[in-house]
Amino acid sequence: MAICLKYFFGITCTGLYLLTTTAVWAQTSSRNLLLKGMGILEEGANHMNLDKILEARTILESIPEEDSLAFWAHYYAGAASSDMANMIREQGISGRRKEVLSHLNNAIAHLETTVKERPDFAEGWVLLSTAYVHKITVKPLRAMTLGRKFNRAMSKAVELEPNNPRVKLVKGITEYALPGIVGGDKELAEKEFNEAALLFAEEVIEDPLLPSWGHEHAYARLGIVYMDRGDLEDARRTFEKALAINPEFGWVQKVLIPALEEKGSGR
Repeated sequence: MAICLKYFFGITCTGLYLLTTTAVWAQTSSRNLLLKGMGILEEGANHMNLDKILEARTILESIPEEDSLAFWAHYYAGAASSDMANMIREQGISGRRKEVLSHLNNAIAHLETTVKERPDFAEGWVLLSTAYVHKITVKPLRAMTLGRKFNRAMSKAVELEPNNPRVKLVKGITEYALPGIVGGDKELAEKEFNEAALLFAEEVIEDPLLPSWGHEHAYARLGIVYMDRGDLEDARRTFEKALAINPEFGWVQKVLIPALEEKGSGR
């Protein structure tokens, strides 16, 4: 038997129905927006297209703060901003330091909101750690403060989910990039990349909103390890594994394989 609670809530059954319908519609609309933004973000990252990634972030930031899906919007908007900052820096686009810093600050703001709302979200902590460490390259005079924030964020991610493949991947990237004098360890980084690749192969993602990025990146990073070591055939095979997972992976197609071929030609 349906019961109308208008006498308790001061609202008619018709009004209650309309409110419920509106809430469901808003939830569906936000989910569609979120999935659309995520799809455009993936496309932009694959093809190293800054305009696409900016479009994705704009869509993600349009989701209302009071929406239950705003948490995911913050996470993926932060990822988009980090991608843009890294892309500009890696492409060596000069005269855009302020733009890089703006993207990094945006990423940090979104990701700090993410971990504030869900302190047990390892995925948020590990992305936040990358934003802090990348900001050090733009603001070296703040290295001490940002370094402490990076260490806290990375330690939190590892503490929460030590066998999360994205946590292992980012930990390996950091280990490989840092000089040995400040704690970097290239052998440990290679181990992290290999373990991440195995964990990615076992991962099953059932909800499309959950983070699923990284599998091809594990092989791309391993390929860099081999290329730097001079094991060019191993590097090529590993880059091909990355492309087997994601044939649209522009970083491998347009940057890493050409660098490998140039190194092989002895130029």
